[in-house]
Amino acid sequence: MFAALAVSRWIEHRTGWSIKKFVRTVRRYRTVRVRARRHLLIAADPLSADLRDALNQIHRHEGAH
Repeated sequence: MFAALAVSRWIEHRTGWSIKKFVRTVRRYRTVRVRARRHLLIAADPLSADLRDALNQIHRHEGAH
């Protein structure tokens, strides 16, 4: 439970979004994979600009603390 709280606070700090907003926004995006014999088809909705920015903030590299 403490790890989940720590990750939630870290996401809020990095994105500036509440964890509720982040989860509701991310929940809408899914990737579907369909295998048809030897072919793998992948379908996904494009990310919105604000979600793409939030994910970039999360993945941004910073120096060690």
